[in-house]
Amino acid sequence: MCQVVIRAAEADLATGGADNVNMLAVGAGVAAAGLTAWLAQERDVDTAVIIADFEKSAQVHGLPRAPLVEMLKTLLTGPTGMDQTAEFMVRLFHDDEEAFYDLIVDLGGYIASCVGLLAAHGISDRDDTLEALDDMLDTFYNS
Repeated sequence: MCQVVIRAAEADLATGGADNVNMLAVGAGVAAAGLTAWLAQERDVDTAVIIADFEKSAQVHGLPRAPLVEMLKTLLTGPTGMDQTAEFMVRLFHDDEEAFYDLIVDLGGYIASCVGLLAAHGISDRDDTLEALDDMLDTFYNS
């Protein structure tokens, strides 16, 4: 995932913009939120429970969590809409650009963990989950 973020950032530097990195961040956030909601639905719990479980597990294993957990909370436990998430992401980018890029990488790891959990619990195999994510992101970007 680091290489993907680096390539997106390099492409943005070449064009003097931030479109590639922003699209990557949004897509990763939407995928993470969708997978979190799917796991919550399958466990018949609120998404806040999934986020809290992840936060506890991350603490035990020493994994990065602060920006990732905060982003998930803005997407899933706050008011409906993307405004608070966009504000969070813009603030993070301006306050600590490296943390913004790290967040995208962390989202990739979180997404992989969710895909693995869905497969491990017999809910959806990896290929079906990735196909569902592809459909979800296609719908998100084209609606």
